[in-house]
Amino acid sequence: MNKKVGVCFSKEIGPPDPLSHIGKKRPVYLELLDRINNQGWNAYVLTRRTYLGDGLFDGVWCYQHGKFKIQKSKVKIDLVYDRTGGINFPPENDQLNVINNREFKLLAWDKYATYQEIGEYMPRTVWVGDLCDKFVLKPFNGLKGEGVLIGEVSKPGKYIFQEFVDTSKGLPGIVKGMHDLRVVIINGKVVWCHVREPHPGKLLANAAQGGKLTEVDYAKAAESIKEIVSIISKKFYEKYDNPVYSLDFGMGADGVPKIFEINDQIGFPLPEMKNKDKFLEELILNFKSKIN
Repeated sequence: MNKKVGVCFSKEIGPPDPLSHIGKKRPVYLELLDRINNQGWNAYVLTRRTYLGDGLFDGVWCYQHGKFKIQKSKVKIDLVYDRTGGINFPPENDQLNVINNREFKLLAWDKYATYQEIGEYMPRTVWVGDLCDKFVLKPFNGLKGEGVLIGEVSKPGKYIFQEFVDTSKGLPGIVKGMHDLRVVIINGKVVWCHVREPHPGKLLANAAQGGKLTEVDYAKAAESIKEIVSIISKKFYEKYDNPVYSLDFGMGADGVPKIFEINDQIGFPLPEMKNKDKFLEELILNFKSKIN
């Protein structure tokens, strides 16, 4: 019997197109589904909202020959590529065969756990804990309120305090100013790399904050970054069952690279990006390593 491989989202998906929410990257998702079919596997689009547990979904979208067909029955999926985000899917102790495993998701989700794991390559980080409104940062000594900073949290929750890395000197051969270099790793290899630059006047380079994304040639990255990537990719490959993830770097003003975070949910390349095929090829090889 052909193996069943599904790409799972958190959204409710419905007719006529279960990928209508994807936008400009939809053709790349379709190509991934085609490549799944080309392996002799059955390709599906899934939502966690129909998940019953232990690999069983009550309602799926089957993809064949470039077309989607809804299947309103219970289907046992052999491997799921998780695009839901967070740590609520699959549930703890569930038997779903999923990329990535729960242990790695927990590592990426918890930024302080990340620091405990690879802190030597990250900015100095301190656990703060619960903050619900305003906070005060002050010197351990001093008078007259000198050096005291008062701020507000954007939402209640648990926080870490992290040293700011000044990336304004850029990355030689890649970007001249402030940046965030994302290195995507699959099967222990760098398969795609892009730099994000913050919107003028801002410090955050996230796309949601108006950051500019540009694909770059990883060969141009500093050797110090490549050395860190090599160490971490080998470690994670063995410890976390060959995960699919990215590392976000910034080059400090002192010329020392720092990792900002690990991402277990990585955005797909745009259709026109040159490393799109390499990304998809390695993703299929990763599926093979988990399905057989």
